[in-house]
Amino acid sequence: MTSGQKIRQAHSVHPSGWPLGTSLSLNDWANGHVDIEAVRQAGITCIELAWRNDAFDLFNPANEIICNSWIENMRELGMNIWTLHLPYGPAFDISTVDEAASAEASRLLCRLMRLAHEWGIPMVVLHPSWEPISEEERPGRLEACRGALSVLADEAEALGIRIAVECLPRTCLGNTGREIGNLLAADPRLGICCDVNHLLKEAPEAFIREQGQRIFTVHMSDCDGKDERHWMPGMGSIRWNEVLRALVLHDYQGPFMFEVRRPDPSELAACWEQLIKGYDLAYPEVAEYP
Repeated sequence: MTSGQKIRQAHSVHPSGWPLGTSLSLNDWANGHVDIEAVRQAGITCIELAWRNDAFDLFNPANEIICNSWIENMRELGMNIWTLHLPYGPAFDISTVDEAASAEASRLLCRLMRLAHEWGIPMVVLHPSWEPISEEERPGRLEACRGALSVLADEAEALGIRIAVECLPRTCLGNTGREIGNLLAADPRLGICCDVNHLLKEAPEAFIREQGQRIFTVHMSDCDGKDERHWMPGMGSIRWNEVLRALVLHDYQGPFMFEVRRPDPSELAACWEQLIKGYDLAYPEVAEYP
């Protein structure tokens, strides 16, 4: 058996086997900026639904009805709604040390998790905090967040869905692999949404090597290493071959979920093709995986 065959046997995943996905903004959809047929024709089969609640209030029954019709349309096209990205901001900040505010944030998030369950969406993505957070208040905010995550994990299990806690940039909670691990210690049922564009304090591939076994899903876009940018992969400083390889070595089985602003479906498909070509050139011993 050759060394390449041994690698393929030990790690049968190849990035080309991952479904292709993209995050879609409900705000954009409501304003006529989403062509779901073009998304499907580009070979994108997995969708994350995201929104800013101040621009598209999903607690408004009329908006819920509209969103339900979009979901039905996607399913008629054979698409998989992979995740519901829960909104974030002060009203949804489960890391606040104000117990009443934390309880209200959890209540709102639970309402949306119940919607995910009703719509048959198996996973929600959750931001563990808002910002800014000072170093002095960080320990208390981490403790408050862990307490809320444990409660939300109970609700998620009752609904039959999973929670992916997203790594975040700057002063937000979960800005390193170590701190995400600290948060996930709240409950073994929790997993990670690995947003590589948010990892400003360490290389994304290092984060994946440390926390890869708990990664449920990903957000893929590029940055300049100074702040999140949500650029198309290849336009910034992220080492994509290393990121893909780290995910492969941890047997990641979810979609390659783009999270770029105002995505053009054909550009996403072309970018993915280039990423696969680059990976196969960097790791020719595993490039033959069907």
